[in-house]
Amino acid sequence: MNTMEKQTRTSGTLRAVVLVIAACIIHGIMQGIHDNFGIMMKGLVGTAGFSYAYVSFCIGVGALLYGVAQPFLGMLALKKSNAFVILLGTLCTAAGLAISPLCRSEITLMIFFGILLPLGTTGLCFGIVMGAITPFLGKKQAAIVSGIVQASAGIGDALMSPALQTLSDTFGIRTAMTTFAVPFIALIPIVLWLGAMNKNNSIRVEEKEEDTALIPMLKTAFKDRNYRLILLGFGTCGFNMSIIESHLYSQYTAGGISNSAASLTLTVYGIATMVGAVATGYLGTKFRMKNVLAGAYGLRVVISIGFLILPLSAPLAFTASALLGLCGDATVPPTSGIISHLFGARKMAALYGFAMIGHQVGAFASATLGGIFVSQGLGYAPLWIVNLCLAAFASACSYRINL
Repeated sequence: MNTMEKQTRTSGTLRAVVLVIAACIIHGIMQGIHDNFGIMMKGLVGTAGFSYAYVSFCIGVGALLYGVAQPFLGMLALKKSNAFVILLGTLCTAAGLAISPLCRSEITLMIFFGILLPLGTTGLCFGIVMGAITPFLGKKQAAIVSGIVQASAGIGDALMSPALQTLSDTFGIRTAMTTFAVPFIALIPIVLWLGAMNKNNSIRVEEKEEDTALIPMLKTAFKDRNYRLILLGFGTCGFNMSIIESHLYSQYTAGGISNSAASLTLTVYGIATMVGAVATGYLGTKFRMKNVLAGAYGLRVVISIGFLILPLSAPLAFTASALLGLCGDATVPPTSGIISHLFGARKMAALYGFAMIGHQVGAFASATLGGIFVSQGLGYAPLWIVNLCLAAFASACSYRINL
């Protein structure tokens, strides 16, 4: 290898590292907001006078939008660029964070907290961010990097959960949410750099055009029994995840756990999500992915039973949060891996994105039902009963996948 080739390889490696770091920062900061609506909800209910049920409904609408908007933002990314969508998402998220605590009517809260803020985080979702850096990576590197970017979500949770809670308790929810808008403004130079990199990219490998029209693709996928089973399971996944994002913090504090301890459990959860995602990715290379997926759903059954039969305490909260983290993002590698195996890597993104709609329908149901149960004085037990049944159903569906 001559000196010029060495310099080119070194330059390409350095560029790839910088791109991965940028992607992790964007996705991690976004996830730190997306997973902490529960902390924001408590502050909004306390200072603005909104009911717990209504704020939960706003979160539910946002969860639904997060799923439904992904295919449309993906189409926008194809027409414009991934960096353009990321920039749009950054600005919407910052505006939603800054304006939501100023809202004093239900309609304005729905617009900024229920629609604009989650629409912004959708623009920073995993698929869009990975799409911005994949042209610079080979297939092998892209597969490794996807796990790293997914793990960055846990870093965002681990750092931002206690910070948001501390700021909220010390200075109020208005200051806390406005402060968290600042990092998104700081992301703008990074996003513009990503856009410039994509625009000037001369080494992009153009893939052969395939018949990837959405409707024919979905018709083919829905004829496959395995894909239908994946959709059924992934919908229950959204229900479980929204309990964590919307209600877990409030459940802990309502049960007598201090605000600081409750936010620390979310830090534990964030760290555990990184471990769980990496672990299932590795286990999927050693065992059948459908069994790994079924096991992740099965662990949620055990956790739900724990919440139902054990008295709430700090040790239980930390243990449950750690276990929830281990099986939280753990469903993503085997789910995407199975879809990729069934339909090919090129179609995986679109079909996985469509599965996210079902995921977020489950999230909407969880956020909304939780608010209703609590407002009616039923507490959180009914929510965990429903989650238990859905997780058992998802585990059974996964075991029945023929792969």
